[in-house]
Amino acid sequence: MKEPIVIGVVGCGYWGPNLVRNFKGLPNCHLKAMCDISEARLKHMRSLYSDVEGMTDFEHLLNGVGLDAVVVAAPVKHHYSLAKASLLSGKHTLIEKPMASSSAECEELIEIAERNGLVLMVGHTFLYSAPVRRITEIVQAGDVGEIRYINSRRLNLGLFQKDINVAWDLAPHDISIILHILGELPLVVNCQGNA
Repeated sequence: MKEPIVIGVVGCGYWGPNLVRNFKGLPNCHLKAMCDISEARLKHMRSLYSDVEGMTDFEHLLNGVGLDAVVVAAPVKHHYSLAKASLLSGKHTLIEKPMASSSAECEELIEIAERNGLVLMVGHTFLYSAPVRRITEIVQAGDVGEIRYINSRRLNLGLFQKDINVAWDLAPHDISIILHILGELPLVVNCQGNA
């Protein structure tokens, strides 16, 4: 049997606990460590997962516990620096969306991952949902003909993110779904928003 991938999660605030719970339930993963700047959050997480190391030192997470991969679930303003450090330390890296705060940061992370032969992935969770998988099957089978137009509306705003604008925070869900379903880039994009 193939050895499980050894994972560490950085960020135990809003979304990190969901990731920790899910990784704990996967037989091909070994969640070894959780990292957060808050001792209180770590204490709570350790009360739920006593077999997982908890730490506040990100450098120790990267270099001191023998990880294969790092999952970045910290606030968006830290995505780039944490992911870059993870990649430069030779770790495969999963980043919650949005990947970073700018296109330039995203491009640099991609370049580092490619140069080092590492997997860099963004947590586009909807791509793995049953409805999106079924829609993708229908579209790719040609059952709906040629797609000429897609309209997307965001109805659930989720948690208000103070460190990133709403389009950069929420649009990645819709855009990733559309690109996944189509399997190609759109020719024209028109976008509007209001409050």
